[in-house]
Amino acid sequence: MDAIRSGKVHMRPRWKFVLSGVLAALGGVILLLTLLYITSFAFFELRQSGALFVPVFGMRGVFAFFAALPVLLIILILLFIVVLEILVRRYRVGYRTPLLVSVAAVLLVVVIGGWVLERTRIHEELLRQNRAPGGLPPFLSMMYRPDSDRVPDIYHGMIVSMIPGGFLLADDNGAGTTTVLIDPSTRLPLGAGFNPGDEVVVFGDDASGTVHAIGIRQISD
Repeated sequence: MDAIRSGKVHMRPRWKFVLSGVLAALGGVILLLTLLYITSFAFFELRQSGALFVPVFGMRGVFAFFAALPVLLIILILLFIVVLEILVRRYRVGYRTPLLVSVAAVLLVVVIGGWVLERTRIHEELLRQNRAPGGLPPFLSMMYRPDSDRVPDIYHGMIVSMIPGGFLLADDNGAGTTTVLIDPSTRLPLGAGFNPGDEVVVFGDDASGTVHAIGIRQISD
């Protein structure tokens, strides 16, 4: 009140507040959509490499999963979440909510929303288009590389044929076929009823082109 009486506070047109609110809301929506896309792409990378499925194979599978996490994408997601949280706290629902609760809510929305978006198969369609003649624009083509690097000890592909003691696996990244051997110690969380045409993730040690499977998990929708 002292500042008002002394003339240090000046009136501003209402349209400035309206415009500021609209721009902040629009920026928040764009930022949220970008976050959902990046998060869904991170899930897609983990699914394509097969790393998303290996934690069921014990502690070694858990370590392989963490080693395969897309670190740069995760850092980018966390930075965007901080910016989004700053925008959210401009509004009553944000500044009246404890910071930890607000951050947890934003993180939950981003993770669940990204997983749901990834399940729409939008990234699989973009990858298919990038493999077609002409491909995608350069900025997208770099993301959806048909020859993306395979994660060590993880093999994601389709069974070509059954052989004694295992099967031949066609790598999803087009690197050819791999011989996979199964022994009594191999973990099979969904059973051993494998058939040609099944999509599977194999976790194991490579020895001269032959993989001795530590675990095998069939992938289905």
